[in-house]
Amino acid sequence: MDSPNVLLVILDSVRARNMSIYDYGARTTPFLERFADEAAVYKQARAPSIHSVASHASIFTGYHVPEHGVTKHESELDPTGTIWHELAADHDYETGIFTPNVVVGVSSNLTDPFDTVDGPRQDPGHRYFEAGIAPSDIEGHQTNREYLGRCFNSDAPLRSVVNGLYFQYYDGGTEVEDESATEYIDSFLEWSGSRNGPWAACLNLMDAHYPYEPDTEYDQWGGSELQALHDSLSAPPSREIVTDGDWWKLRAVESLYDGCIRQLDAAMEYLTAALRDRGELDETLLVITSDHGEGFGERSRIDPSVQVADHSWGIHEVQTHVPLVIRYPGGGDGTAEDRLASLTRFPDVVRSELADERGSFAVDDHAVAMTYRLEQPERVLPAACADRESYGGPWRAVYRQDGDRVRKVADHGSDVRSEVIESAQVSYPRGDGDAELLDRIYGGFEDAGVRGSPADDASLDDDVERQLEELGYLR
Repeated sequence: MDSPNVLLVILDSVRARNMSIYDYGARTTPFLERFADEAAVYKQARAPSIHSVASHASIFTGYHVPEHGVTKHESELDPTGTIWHELAADHDYETGIFTPNVVVGVSSNLTDPFDTVDGPRQDPGHRYFEAGIAPSDIEGHQTNREYLGRCFNSDAPLRSVVNGLYFQYYDGGTEVEDESATEYIDSFLEWSGSRNGPWAACLNLMDAHYPYEPDTEYDQWGGSELQALHDSLSAPPSREIVTDGDWWKLRAVESLYDGCIRQLDAAMEYLTAALRDRGELDETLLVITSDHGEGFGERSRIDPSVQVADHSWGIHEVQTHVPLVIRYPGGGDGTAEDRLASLTRFPDVVRSELADERGSFAVDDHAVAMTYRLEQPERVLPAACADRESYGGPWRAVYRQDGDRVRKVADHGSDVRSEVIESAQVSYPRGDGDAELLDRIYGGFEDAGVRGSPADDASLDDDVERQLEELGYLR
């Protein structure tokens, strides 16, 4: 066949554990369960990191985190080292990325390899005067009277009032830009439908990322009380919860997260139906996956005193075990793949498809997952947080096939533990791990030369920093 289209869909922050296609109790993915009849479903897929910037860099280049070194929000990746550049330069593809993700689209340069970039659309400022507060500076809900009170108690009361008027009447009012999955899918469909040759695109969709706010139609397991609890949490919630110890709050809002996954499942149905109706689905390599999962208070198997919150620290299975559903051009009869798989295989799978061969995400030897976060827990966690150093990175893991199961060896500092993973729902500890194995594999990594500037001490714009915190990132 002619060069196939390539579509990578990253359901940001979606963990395999909470998807009914992986035997979760709540029916969060009814469409993907049906879609599996014409796709390959990997049951043991691992993300290369727990953080968007590092994981995307690995997926785009095929390199592991220690090889590419792109680990911070402001890190840069050499665009020429990505599969997107290769497709454009060597195979005449048109490329595009569609995402509301601030980490991907603003703080880093991960959109640089693409010809077309859409998003994020939400203006991070919403102010007329810089020297004054604005409604977007205030966490949670507020009345006009409460906002005016803050204005008059600020250092620039009149300018703050003008910022409020600008926000309400001249800058879109209180309406927020639609950053939903279907909005970006529509943009992608308009773009891809106007291409004359083969295209390659990435859709990074944030519906399941914090804050967890599913539409009413999909909020099947949450409700108003949990929504109120969710809204009472400060941003980022991990800082508050790890300090106060109110882990039950995080566990409670997991039900809202399930609704977000259901919402994304419906978006996947909408996307595939549109491609099918246009006759493009059979001409497209479609990869549906996630860059990492989320933690809702699960205890680390390496150090049980540490509980994981969202994707701020740790190397827990809920953060690294991700969905992976592949529909090859022309479709298929539906297969379930039990072998260990790594998302770093994405560039090679694309290259295989260009060679008219069937590529696989399965690994022959091992997969790895690593994060350096938190790099400075003493700076980003409050002094009231006990044992802040316990949350500091790096966290490292190596996965190997063990019969029909996967064995994981992970370390954090001097602690090394082993774990057996039977499925996204079932895993159990196996005592001390093999420290020599970890050191041998990680000691064999070399710099791949794909990391760009800026310098390590580069800083981000204040509005970008604020947006990252609102999305739950510790800064």
